[in-house]
Order: sequence, then C-alpha cells, then structure tokens
Amino acid sequence: MVEMHGWVTIRDTYKVVDLDNTEKVSKILELEFKTINYLNPELKWINGECYLQLSLYSNHWSEECDEMLKIYRIIADKAEGSYGLLYVYNDEDKEFNNEFIIYRLVRGKFEMFNDKLLSPYIPIIEDEEF
Repeated sequence: MVEMHGWVTIRDTYKVVDLDNTEKVSKILELEFKTINYLNPELKWINGECYLQLSLYSNHWSEECDEMLKIYRIIADKAEGSYGLLYVYNDEDKEFNNEFIIYRLVRGKFEMFNDKLLSPYIPIIEDEEF
C-alpha cells in the first residue's frame, strides 16, 4: 500500500519584498498542473494565502504517485518561495518498506528525509504480525 499526504503554502519568493506576486505565480502553476493526467491539484486561497493540500492512497506505486512528486517539483521550480511537506509510506519499497519518508519543499528545493515521528511503521503504528 502507498499512502501520501502533503501540503504546500504557495509563495512567489522567499525574499522580503513589498510586492506580492503570489497571484501571478498561482496562475502559472495552474497552467503547469494541466500537464498532470490523473491527479487534480487545486490551489485554494484563505486569508490572502494560497495553498495546496494533497492525499493519495494506492494499492501499489503508480503513475498517480509519480505525479504527486511531479506536482511538488513543479512548485519548487515555478514558485521558489513555497514551502511544505509530503509524507510517503510505501510498504513495497525495498529500502524504506517499514518507514515513512518525508519530502521537504523549501527555497526551490525538494529533498527527501527519513522520518523519526511515525517510523518505524511497525511497531509504532501497527503491531508486528505473529
């Protein structure tokens, strides 16, 4: 099973500026998201801030899972001030089958980290099978 949960706050730049171009960059992202075939990422606005929330459950790693990572890479490339996290659990991953992986998006970089809060999956989340 693959489980993916993430969020991103969308921002044009991480530099302190008076001019906010988040609305402009959100339009660019919406155009880029049209290249996504299976998922339907929708930017939302609240209190003048733009954000994205995504979740996915799949029996196996699939094109939708690849697209989830692609969405984060698009944001990293087009909106370098954006920041957020993506938690991924894939019980079929040969190296990380008993742990969550955290992807961090910040300052235009999308990087992978090992999780220490929910991992190891067994015994923290589930008991070991007997």
